[in-house]
Amino acid sequence: MIRKKLKRVLRPQKLGHRLALYFISISLVFTFVVSSVIIQFERQKHLNLANDESRETIAAVQDQLVRSLWNVDRESTKLLLEGIQRTPSIQGLLLEDENASNLEFGAYNDPADFTVPLLNDDQELGYLLVKINDTFADDLFMEQIKLVGISAGLFIGLFGWFLQIIVRKLVTQHLSHISKATFEPSRINSRSYKPIRLDRKPVRDELADLVDALNDAQKQSLEFTQARESYENQLEYQANNDALTRLPNRRHIEKHLNKEMQRTHHLQNEKLAIFFIDLDGFKEVNDSLGHSVGDRVLKDSAKRIKDIISHYTNGYVARFGGDEFIACCTCQTKAQAEEISEQLISSFRENFNHREAQLQLGCSLGIVMFPEDGSNTEELIRKADTAMYQAKNAGRNTYAFFEVAMMQDVMLKNTIKNKLQDALQNEELKIHYQPLIDLRDMSIIGFEALLRWEDKDLGQVRPDLFIPVAEQTGLIFAIDQWVLETGAKQVREWREKFNIPFKLSINFSPTNFHHRQLHSWIENVLKHQDRLDWIELEVTERLVLDYDQTVLAGIDELLKLGISFSIDDFGTGYSSLGYIKKFSHILSKIKIDRLFVKEIINSSSDRALVKSIVTLADSLDIEVLAEGVESRRQEEVLVSLGCDFAQGYLYEKPIRKEDVPSFIQTWLKTPRIVRSK
Repeated sequence: MIRKKLKRVLRPQKLGHRLALYFISISLVFTFVVSSVIIQFERQKHLNLANDESRETIAAVQDQLVRSLWNVDRESTKLLLEGIQRTPSIQGLLLEDENASNLEFGAYNDPADFTVPLLNDDQELGYLLVKINDTFADDLFMEQIKLVGISAGLFIGLFGWFLQIIVRKLVTQHLSHISKATFEPSRINSRSYKPIRLDRKPVRDELADLVDALNDAQKQSLEFTQARESYENQLEYQANNDALTRLPNRRHIEKHLNKEMQRTHHLQNEKLAIFFIDLDGFKEVNDSLGHSVGDRVLKDSAKRIKDIISHYTNGYVARFGGDEFIACCTCQTKAQAEEISEQLISSFRENFNHREAQLQLGCSLGIVMFPEDGSNTEELIRKADTAMYQAKNAGRNTYAFFEVAMMQDVMLKNTIKNKLQDALQNEELKIHYQPLIDLRDMSIIGFEALLRWEDKDLGQVRPDLFIPVAEQTGLIFAIDQWVLETGAKQVREWREKFNIPFKLSINFSPTNFHHRQLHSWIENVLKHQDRLDWIELEVTERLVLDYDQTVLAGIDELLKLGISFSIDDFGTGYSSLGYIKKFSHILSKIKIDRLFVKEIINSSSDRALVKSIVTLADSLDIEVLAEGVESRRQEEVLVSLGCDFAQGYLYEKPIRKEDVPSFIQTWLKTPRIVRSK
């Protein structure tokens, strides 16, 4: 503790006190050295005076002392020496005569300060050894030493005090002002530049340079802080907003929805409606007209959505990604959410302008309501997305509220997606064959290969569930390859066994024509097989409608191998009889969907449609097959309308390959009634 206090005293915190301490310490050392030199000089001076005085005293009686020694008068000698010794400057004497007898007077001790020889006519009588009195010299200059010490102390005190005033006036008070100003909170946190100013006349010294440097540093720091804040604000904006539409982006959506959910959670009469909006037909615009046109469509779409949502309480619109948007607002009821959805759909009925062309787009909406449909943003957005896809599947340009059954479908599709790859590798997929019947002579012309899948967990999985999943994952190409190669091998055996030129009809996904391995498969596998003119690939109307050059090139390669094509489920899509004529060089058969066959007995419009198809097909040399024939009456009507072929439960359901030979044998042995057209 004492050491710390002493340290604080010897090392004061304030610069002025330290400088004063340093100056006083230096003055003390200097004064001590100078005083020591002066004292030593004065002492030596007084010693010299004592020496001179002693010599003069001895010189005055030296002749008498020599005569006394010559006359061997010891009494006179003693008296003379006692007189000399009483001199203040002499401490002691020692007389050594020629007879080696010594006389000592006073406090003599060796060595002598000086020696005086005693001579009589150059004859040596002895020596007088003298010891000077030091105290005599000290006493003489002691008063001077006291005077010097008092004068030095007064000088040092006055010098330190005066020096401290000068240093404080010139330096420390300005440094203290600079220190306080530098760390002043109001100045540090100020948004404007406040320079430090010294309370003195302008002088270009080190303090002025220091103040200029600090002011310049503060100015640069303030400019840097403002630039950094501006940059951070810009980064924050870019991180939370979409550069194209200027709407909040996907990152900002979660923050906003969390805030709105917390606010709505405490209100009983309010609900939060969240809309997942996807543009219908945007991909076609982007692919056909380019991304620059697509960007303009996105900006215009964002404006249309925002113009509607902004009129509702707490309206908010963000771009989720691509051509998807998320909007939310406060709603009291589902009816109000439906009203908003109708307005959004209606806003897209106005065409988008592109130069002189008019672009027609729509939008599909999925809607969820908080809090009943979920408790967190991820869940709500996922469910809104699911509802949006339900709206697209319902025909697009409409809306759908989320229902629990939708999520069950999604979970089922995800399960199918995870299991389908293993099902193909583990040979869980099976091919069933349904016979194709020639209505003209009731003979079997071939079989359609139909895929079946029975999973140990899912049971019998319908093709309309797992085929779309296979198309989405790209696994459909491997599946269709396997079906074609396996089915062709099997039907080839039946052709040889029964000596009947059976045809094989296979469903072929349109996505296969865009697969990167299609050309390699054709070159390395199909081209090395026998003539394949007995194989027919069934494609959907969508494949023909797209009029894609890649698709047409793939079709042309397969046509060169003898493979033929038919349109499956004709009439259920967007095709027209005009497309049959346009693509008649590709098609060998049209398959009329079971939907029209089902009501062909009672519906005159269905009969008229079938008749139109048959008439046009005959003129273009294209065969017509009716699907889903289940009764003799339907068969009779189809024959009367001129239909060439049929398939359906009336003849046989899809059966396993093991059951096909017995079916063929039974069919061949059973007499049939042949109906003429």
